[in-house]
Amino acid sequence: MTLLDGAPSGSEEKPLWRRGQVLGASAAVLFLILFYIFANYREEQAVRRFLKTLQAQEYETAYQLWQPSESYRYRDFVLAWGEQGDYGIIREFEILEAKSKGVEGVIVTVRINKVSPPLDFWVSRKTKALSYSPF
Repeated sequence: MTLLDGAPSGSEEKPLWRRGQVLGASAAVLFLILFYIFANYREEQAVRRFLKTLQAQEYETAYQLWQPSESYRYRDFVLAWGEQGDYGIIREFEILEAKSKGVEGVIVTVRINKVSPPLDFWVSRKTKALSYSPF
């Protein structure tokens, strides 16, 4: 047998257990990628729902979605998020990023009405309550 003869037939086939290992590793990698992509999906949805409610100018509903403390009254909320607020009437928004902060919550970064810099929301994982990010 010389180098030009090639390998004997049948030696190219991988054992069945080896194919199972490759498939298992591929499935694990795919799972990790999907988990990373969708890990903060529910918190992003909470911010999206809040901003869409503001777009529709349903301020009372948006105030309830914010789940404010007793010291943050509805009139304070309308001053911040109403037509005369920092962003005016919300016409458009884009979620730029969502970063986990431990098991407690997620920071969701949003650009509203193309205003810079973008705004960071803190979203509680447990209650989906929103607030301005302390970080």
